[in-house]
Amino acid sequence: MKEHDAQAVALVRAVEETDRAGTLLPLQARRRATESARAARAGDGDAWLAARAGVLSHALQGELPFLPRLLRFTSPARGLLPPALALAFVLGLAANALGPEKRINVLAVPLLGLIAWNLAVLALLAIRTWLPVGPGSLSGAPRFLRWLEALARRLVERLPRRSTGEEQHERLKRALERYLAIWLPAVAPLAAARGRRLLHASSVALILGVVAGMYLRGVAFQYQATWESTFLTGPTVDDLLGALLAPASALLGVAVPEASAIESPVAGNAAIWIHLWAVTAALFVGLPRLALTMFEGVRVARRRGRVEVELPDGYVRRLLAAADTSQRRLEVVPYSYRPQARAVETLKQLLYDLFGPRSEIRLRAPLEYGFEPDELDPGTGRLRLVLFGLAQTPEVEVHGELLARVKDDLPDGQALLVVVDGSSYRQRLEGGEGAATRLAERRRAWDRVVRDAGLEALHVDLLQAFDDDLLTRATETAWPAGALENPA
Repeated sequence: MKEHDAQAVALVRAVEETDRAGTLLPLQARRRATESARAARAGDGDAWLAARAGVLSHALQGELPFLPRLLRFTSPARGLLPPALALAFVLGLAANALGPEKRINVLAVPLLGLIAWNLAVLALLAIRTWLPVGPGSLSGAPRFLRWLEALARRLVERLPRRSTGEEQHERLKRALERYLAIWLPAVAPLAAARGRRLLHASSVALILGVVAGMYLRGVAFQYQATWESTFLTGPTVDDLLGALLAPASALLGVAVPEASAIESPVAGNAAIWIHLWAVTAALFVGLPRLALTMFEGVRVARRRGRVEVELPDGYVRRLLAAADTSQRRLEVVPYSYRPQARAVETLKQLLYDLFGPRSEIRLRAPLEYGFEPDELDPGTGRLRLVLFGLAQTPEVEVHGELLARVKDDLPDGQALLVVVDGSSYRQRLEGGEGAATRLAERRRAWDRVVRDAGLEALHVDLLQAFDDDLLTRATETAWPAGALENPA
């Protein structure tokens, strides 16, 4: 996606994941945005996600005055290029690259230090190209990005209290922290490219300012060139400067003057030396940095239109389901298990997120242990969900045979989902020694029995909140394979 669209998608996804009740972003507004975006962008891939997020992001920014500033702050280095170039040029112009006196020591021109530093930086960049950093987090990003992440999280921690109360304030903080976790890794490659472009372009502007300052001072004052050294002799200095300034000499079509003729206390006009050093700076600093600026500029332009924000399949499915007005019949069949009321509500929410809020969910009375599979009617509707409790010990002759019969008798067009709820077993083991190990062992036992029936088990804890990954896993574990890819 384009950067602006991707940032809006990251923000809206973060709010929706942490604000299921719709206090920060009303549920009705979300549904309307989904419907209008889908209608306007029909057949246009995932563009509807960006259009939808743009509408909802604008609504959030209208409600939260500080949010536009946070969004700008978390778009690193965007808009900094013009002021950075101006500042670098002015600094270069103010620097006295000819030295504090009106006599230039051609062996120790201050510009030589700038050239040496830039060559060292270019060498370091060449070395770093052989040490690529893998994607996935900010750990491999430039240090300024890690500083930005820390500062952004600190700003979120210090959000001003709103009149809506402490609870909503905490919900907003969680939403913005989730936004940072989604957005900063996604924008890191673009921000890093912008940062490199900024540094290279600023170096070009700095060297232009330095060279311009040299010539301005050369026009206003008369500079003399000379040199002195404790260890070097005239011929040695001639060879050294001849080699260093040879490219500039060839480009200008003039010979490098004999340095031995201006050994201190003798001095000569500095004009030719200023020309030679200015061209040398352009060749060794200006041109390489300009090429790198253009290269990073191309990279910025490409990455600005291809920011990849992670969008789990479950999240996208939930958005589509929320705007779906179709009525579907869904049947829940508990076996030798009576879930708590809160667990039933969580299960219903899972099904609404999968199939839409207008789905008709029929919760059957629990089947007693030992119920004969032959007595179970095939059922009707879009989905049959068989619900077990993890606390039960799975048996191939009982649970496995039931699932095999349900699978064999499943009508065409109906999907089968096997759900194993671990909430009651977790509560029973809570605080006990080795609880986590026993839970894992019991899940593996259920997996073996369910797989023997040719199915996959969806393990859930219906007394805890679920995320969009559960929707993805539900879609993947349903039978037949792909039966829930399209909720229609």
